[in-house]
Amino acid sequence: MDLQFITYNKASLTFLSYNTRLETIMQILILGGTSFIGKELVRAFFEAGHSVTIFTRGRKKPTDLPPHQKLTGDRNSLTDLMTVGKGKRWDVVIDNIGYQAEDLEKVITAFKTARHLIFNSTVSVYRYSKQAYPQPLIENAIDHNAHPAEENLENIHWKYARGKLDAEKVILEQCQIPWTIIRPPVVYGPDDVTQRGFWYLMRLLDGGPILLANGGVNSFRLAYSKDVAQVFLRAALNPQAFGQTYYVAQREIVTLKDFINESAQHIGVDPHYVSVPSEIIGELGGPHSSMVNIVVDIQKAERELGFKPTPFAQMIQETTEWFKAQWKGDREEILKTRPQELVLGQKWKNVMEEFL
Repeated sequence: MDLQFITYNKASLTFLSYNTRLETIMQILILGGTSFIGKELVRAFFEAGHSVTIFTRGRKKPTDLPPHQKLTGDRNSLTDLMTVGKGKRWDVVIDNIGYQAEDLEKVITAFKTARHLIFNSTVSVYRYSKQAYPQPLIENAIDHNAHPAEENLENIHWKYARGKLDAEKVILEQCQIPWTIIRPPVVYGPDDVTQRGFWYLMRLLDGGPILLANGGVNSFRLAYSKDVAQVFLRAALNPQAFGQTYYVAQREIVTLKDFINESAQHIGVDPHYVSVPSEIIGELGGPHSSMVNIVVDIQKAERELGFKPTPFAQMIQETTEWFKAQWKGDREEILKTRPQELVLGQKWKNVMEEFL
């Protein structure tokens, strides 16, 4: 393992934290901090006056991060993790890239002297809810021992959910230091590596009708990437958050069509749609099923952590403006199915007109 240090010495003074109480600077270790949510975590903790260190493979070298320390290694290597944890008592260790039980077992072993562990989980664990009609989703409705009949670990979505669920279970059963679990739904914001929302923004810019699976009536709460980072910040070394799990998302419940309409306003176009059954549109790929009917209850984070989500319209405006000015993605790749979509849209429109 090659541990590389990029040293930044933050003045060891005190600072005024988010809740206006005078606090001591915390030593924060983030496992994964070079893309999307990880970058927002680095910014949030740095701007609050803390000393931030990221542990990463070193493949990505973002130029827009604030000053920080950087340790390069393999998070799948217990030896590397033990090296990072040895001889240093981190105030907060944030696992932003843990996806299965083995990942968290290694973290728990390596960072026994940390004062607080925060794990970035996912709303996808709702698949293991104890309730037949689970929405709005509440934190304690998940059964970590469940194996529902419909579970299919050959399916990427089930496999992801199972991995995160098992990782949570390791924390619940094995972690001996204070811990907190954060479960965001679909996260949206600048630098979104999934490009789920950008898929629609590019089609707005491209012109022509947008295919809406089942009319785009599926409803959900998104999580703004900046809000997710703020919840981590508010939970860090907060005794109220010890041993707790939180959902974090926007306050508004919106539909996919709402999302596209709001984005269109800031793109500066008038959107046109063709409603197509999801079974048909799904054959073209794309994020048609990524924004499904998922509504999480955020009252616990609001009540216990003082979480105040960014208004939906502001989140969409800030992200859309970033997309127009700074997105560097592959335009050809994100539009590769566009010709087939337009053909399918016209065919379906003709069918419906004939039917009507």
